[in-house]
Formats: sequence, C-alpha cells, structure tokens
Amino acid sequence: MFTDDLTTAAAALRLDHKHTELMYMPPVVLIIEPRQEVAAALESAIAMSNLPTIVVQHLERLSDIPHQVAAIVVRIAFEGVGDPAHAAIDRLPRDRRPPVVAIAWEELEVAEARRMKCDVVLHAPHDISRLCDTLAKLVGS
Repeated sequence: MFTDDLTTAAAALRLDHKHTELMYMPPVVLIIEPRQEVAAALESAIAMSNLPTIVVQHLERLSDIPHQVAAIVVRIAFEGVGDPAHAAIDRLPRDRRPPVVAIAWEELEVAEARRMKCDVVLHAPHDISRLCDTLAKLVGS
C-alpha cells in the first residue's frame, strides 16, 4: 500500500511539474507565415538564438496565442487570394502589440511594412542574417 501511495504521489508531482512548466513558459516569438516551408525555415533560424517559437498561418487576435508573445516575425507578401497573412499586424492595437520584425523582398513590401509601422524591416535576402541578433535585442535575451 505504501509503495502505491508513493507511486501515485510521484506521478502527481510529475504532472504538476509539467503543468508548472507550461504556465511559466518564457515569452515566445510568434511567426505568422502561411507557407509551411517558409515557416519551418524561419523557425529553424530563430531556434539558433534559443528563443521558443509558435507558428501560425493566420492570426485574428493576439489573445488567440496561449503564451505571452515577446515579438512577432512576419513575411510581407502579396500572394494568393484574400487577405495576406501580414494583414494581421494592422488588426493589432499598435500600443499593445509586441515588437514586429517584418521580412520583405520587394520595395512594395518594404513600403507596406513601413506603413504598418513594423519595428524592424529586414530586406531579404541580405538582411536575413540579422534576424537572430535583431530578435535577441528586441526580446532582451
């Protein structure tokens, strides 16, 4: 009986520890990117800076993300049908949104990032090498 009680208590502690880890997860870098291969590449690059990431293809509200968001990375692109993924930035209240790092290839995309008042605009491909350093400065790690 005593062994069973210890086993049950140990299992409860492990579950409680996992719950505590989820509750105290450090702020994440939110990647808004509809294309899986691009999202995977961004996630892989950001992982080198030891920042946790969450990837979404579309975002309506920041409150839809179950963790505190330290920064947002979004590719500015006018492709496909409907609202582009980066349109989510316009829906976020400017005074309550985390810093936004925009990645743009064309001058039209750079202009769009500036219009949306993104905090940092990286002009691909030559500025992409600055992504991790930029996030580290913005997030403060």
